[in-house]
Amino acid sequence: MLARRGLADDAAIESFLHPESGPLPDPFAFADMDRAVSLIRRAIEANERICVYGDYDTDGVCATAILTDALRSLGANVIYLLPSRQGEGYGLNRNAVDTMRRDGVRLIVTVDNGISAHGEIAYAKEAGMDTVVTDHHRCHETLPGAAAVVCASRADQDPALKCLCGTSVAMLLASALGVRIAAFLPVAALATMADVVPLTEMNRAIVRRGLPLIGAHPGLSALLDAAGVSEIAGESTLSFILAPRINAAGRMGDAERAVRLLLLTDDEAERKTLAAELEGENVRRRAEEMRILKEAEAQIDENDPRILVLCGTDWNTGVIGIVASRLVERFRCPVLLFSEVNGVLIGSGRSVPAVDLFQLLTGRKELLLRFGGHRLAAGATIEINAFETLKTALQNDLSERFPLGLPEEACVVEDRLALSEITPQFARELQSLAPFGEENRAPLFLIEGTLSNVRTMGRDGAHLGAKLSDAETSVRFVSFGNGDAYADWSAVGFARAYVSIELGSYMGRPEVSVFAQALARPVDETKNDAITACLRAIKNGRGLPEKAVLDRLMKVPEAEIRAIFRTLLPRLRNGALRESLSEKEQTALLPLCEIGVAGFQNGRFYAKPVQEKKQIHKALLYPVLCLE
Repeated sequence: MLARRGLADDAAIESFLHPESGPLPDPFAFADMDRAVSLIRRAIEANERICVYGDYDTDGVCATAILTDALRSLGANVIYLLPSRQGEGYGLNRNAVDTMRRDGVRLIVTVDNGISAHGEIAYAKEAGMDTVVTDHHRCHETLPGAAAVVCASRADQDPALKCLCGTSVAMLLASALGVRIAAFLPVAALATMADVVPLTEMNRAIVRRGLPLIGAHPGLSALLDAAGVSEIAGESTLSFILAPRINAAGRMGDAERAVRLLLLTDDEAERKTLAAELEGENVRRRAEEMRILKEAEAQIDENDPRILVLCGTDWNTGVIGIVASRLVERFRCPVLLFSEVNGVLIGSGRSVPAVDLFQLLTGRKELLLRFGGHRLAAGATIEINAFETLKTALQNDLSERFPLGLPEEACVVEDRLALSEITPQFARELQSLAPFGEENRAPLFLIEGTLSNVRTMGRDGAHLGAKLSDAETSVRFVSFGNGDAYADWSAVGFARAYVSIELGSYMGRPEVSVFAQALARPVDETKNDAITACLRAIKNGRGLPEKAVLDRLMKVPEAEIRAIFRTLLPRLRNGALRESLSEKEQTALLPLCEIGVAGFQNGRFYAKPVQEKKQIHKALLYPVLCLE
């Protein structure tokens, strides 16, 4: 497994397995870091008021808490301010600049934002305030006119810094100011996992160092207690327990409450009150999420092309990003959701690996009032009357780039495992590869056996549970989000599952948890063994199988084959066909597989990216299948 990750020599392997033993990034590797430090120190010495201007998501909240705490420890005259997600939206805005001017602020330090705030920073300068930008989002063609720009994505510095989240940039600024940052590491680890940045060397070091300290952080510990969590289960505790609750503060109201919780060290009663409040907000957030999801799904045409661009009149702008993520998982295409706020549409989007969402929006920036973000997540604000124009433009852009549909994301499997190999010891060894996340996915293994005990689980039967067995061993697994496949899978006798493996505990004893990331019937379970033989021959480049096999294929009138093509191709281009296909439909897809327009993997037909037009009548299988 290490070799497959390009780790061949002892030093590289040691660094990967024990990132916590290496040094953290040098703060002065950032362009403008020395300038930022000089400006902040001068403001502290002159007792000028400094404002840390943050963001309302987990990364922005954590960055605000860390830098505010660091500046307080240096004796700075410091306040902090976060925008309202619903009223102001992401980033620095003129109302916030006016508020800071009235509060006597002389130096603004942005965290997790600012790289796109050209006009707002100029406006602040006119009002007599300098700005230090600390950010990690993608730079535009020109940098803003701030007094210093400390940004992870700058092209004129070490490119390895690009992986850092906004909180880590803020933490390294604190380090450059001479503040000891050990106490900030659990908060930086949380932000790193929440912002889904690549878990490469620097971020692996931050998460590995911060994880053991989570329980000792007063605010995070209170939040775990409010969530009823007594055991920290690795990085998943950060991503699925703590981050949603920190996020909920800004999604459902005022994110300042989450900053206060992270800053509180002495008042246990107030910590408990704030933690309970965030727990309640998270419950409300889940209910709002389900409402918006249902309304969004009602707008979707199953034959929609390469991107979903949807709009609602009363969708909570703090929740639409999560809903967009859910729709991406289902439809395997980029999703942009907009909601009307104060006469404009505020949108949040998520994407798939094949589509750089930030780049896509950049290509249509003339239609946007403002935008920013990353490859896989971005936000934008537009005029109401620009919605249909933007929707059509983005659909056209992706149709031109992917004429045959978006490529299916590959399911990368480490190895095949016997069920008897899934042991606590093996799960413990796998943990040495953690933390898992972006660019270091939890390893997937192929297991197979007799399928039994298929059942739905969780709220509204959203998840699927089952058992795989062979002659020696049985393994229970959970497949999250696959509850709607119950009817299909309850009728399957033998199946494959692509699983990740985690080590937990039950009543003090180690226990292995198995999670199916994908399910597939074996290829042999197609409707007809002749179809299976053809698919294998095509996949192995052997041309057509022997005549005896071809004679067993169903014969279909040519007009009917073409009608099936017209029906199935749009669905193929929108993602792999997961539903059961009739024998006739499977047979009709064989010529498409032969000429490379379609493929078959993990029990599903899918569209392949093709650069040139293919002629179906040139498939050798075509005349074999057609009735005269």
